[in-house]
Amino acid sequence: MDRFFASLSSKGKAYIEDDFQHFKVKRVKLGQEVEVIDKKTFKPYLGRVSRIEKRRAEVEILRELPPKVPSFFVRLYQCVPVKISTFDEIVQKATEIGVWEIVPVISKRSFQKISVVKEKIPRWEKISLESLKQCGRHQPLTISEPVRLEDIKTAEGFLNLFPFEREKGRKILEVLKEIQTTPKGANVVIGPEGGFSKEEARLLDEKGFIPVSLGPFVLRAPTAAVVACSTVYNYFW
Repeated sequence: MDRFFASLSSKGKAYIEDDFQHFKVKRVKLGQEVEVIDKKTFKPYLGRVSRIEKRRAEVEILRELPPKVPSFFVRLYQCVPVKISTFDEIVQKATEIGVWEIVPVISKRSFQKISVVKEKIPRWEKISLESLKQCGRHQPLTISEPVRLEDIKTAEGFLNLFPFEREKGRKILEVLKEIQTTPKGANVVIGPEGGFSKEEARLLDEKGFIPVSLGPFVLRAPTAAVVACSTVYNYFW
């Protein structure tokens, strides 16, 4: 079913305006049922297109739909790749797999300019909303202010992990299977292209993050983020 962001009125109507170009591209017809997502609350509704105007479409609300939201909290601490545009892909995929929050991280081998990272946040929020609409999720991804690696902290009751290509002993699934009770959530730290230095890995280990292996191959940062976060999310959800 086609899905659009809309503004809801108190009269059982919704108006597709900001998303109207997408509406036209999808060639939606009068009388067709669509899903509309309230821009303010992100609540989903089933509706029927009742009018198509020059710059907007009117939708008659039929009923509220059950929301689809991530059922397990995953926070992704993502070191910003030197090619900062790669972060676009990470945001998109993180939204699709159920990550609740992304925190951009500055590390030794990452992109270094915090001011530029902050300027990118509105763009990443927009990318996340488009991905949300595509995958059928009804809870926005939070993109937080950037932090430096040394300022990352573990959280009590959380599972705290960092994939490390030099880790040979502990596979991520083995670590998950050792957990006796479901944690409150998980913090996953992903390095930049080139990975963590030995000193950074030692720092994370001292902070309480568990180094884990994602397999025998060296993964790109976006791939590592998807593999690690989706493995943790799907194990506990």
